[in-house]
Amino acid sequence: MFRSKELCPDPPNCPEVLTEEPDAGPFALPCDGCPRQALEDYLASPAGRLISSVIDIDRAIQMGITVTLEELPSTVFVLLCQLDEERKRFESEEIKRNSQRGRQ
Repeated sequence: MFRSKELCPDPPNCPEVLTEEPDAGPFALPCDGCPRQALEDYLASPAGRLISSVIDIDRAIQMGITVTLEELPSTVFVLLCQLDEERKRFESEEIKRNSQRGRQ
């Protein structure tokens, strides 16, 4: 989720689309096998909707809304833990990238 922008730019700017259909313009469709499209399709599935719900719960917690462990199914708690770990990893990578850019 944090890296979805790194999967592929939007279709009109996708190198694969530009190679296959250079004149497609702003109405270009994703290429076959587009990783960004695959993620969007997955997020529209029941499992993906669970992930979206976990992200919403996480956002609520970040806003200060109190949720107890008794109120969360164990699967949601596990996904919240994974989301937290991934966020920390992503933020660490961003800090490293930004510090490297600052040195250049």
